[in-house]
Amino acid sequence: MAGHEHEALKVKDTATSKLNFKLHKLKILYHNVQSLNNKLLEISISLSFDDINADVLCFTEHWLKENQLSSVHIDQFKLVSSFNRPTRTGRGSSIFVKNFICTKDVDYLKGSGSENTFELSAIELIDFNFILVCIYRSPDGNFDEFLNKLESVICKVQSRRTNIFLCGDWNVNFLQCSTKLLELHDLLLMYNLVNTVKSPT
Repeated sequence: MAGHEHEALKVKDTATSKLNFKLHKLKILYHNVQSLNNKLLEISISLSFDDINADVLCFTEHWLKENQLSSVHIDQFKLVSSFNRPTRTGRGSSIFVKNFICTKDVDYLKGSGSENTFELSAIELIDFNFILVCIYRSPDGNFDEFLNKLESVICKVQSRRTNIFLCGDWNVNFLQCSTKLLELHDLLLMYNLVNTVKSPT
């Protein structure tokens, strides 16, 4: 049955399938996994039995090298973007999407990431017309550099009249007023971006 549904959703050039995509609500699950290998069974069980029905999985701190991450198997999902630390172990970011979802590399954001400060993975979700960006910033990552890179990414995306969705672990406490929080809040507000997470995660 799953195979038939997959094939039906892959055909997007009919009026019916286009309508189905417009009506489809995209569900994005973000998680700081602190070692993806150790959480694969837990993730698989949650996706199968917890009624999560996620279409996109965004992970930070996957702790894997590029070749290790590319061999990770999550049923019905494909790896579409990742940041793997070239010199140190740990950390990183990655995006997996359901097999039937069409994506496109965001070439103009390649090279925007930096180890420790702005570990970025990004993908364009074609049928939903927006760019999804997942970022990890280490607690000791340079915050001013993080803000500069974040603003640059937002500007590049918005200059192409494309919507942007940001997620990740930026190691900024949103529940306690601080200079870092105010600077980040002002930056997001300047580009009409709103924080949707209002409680501890």
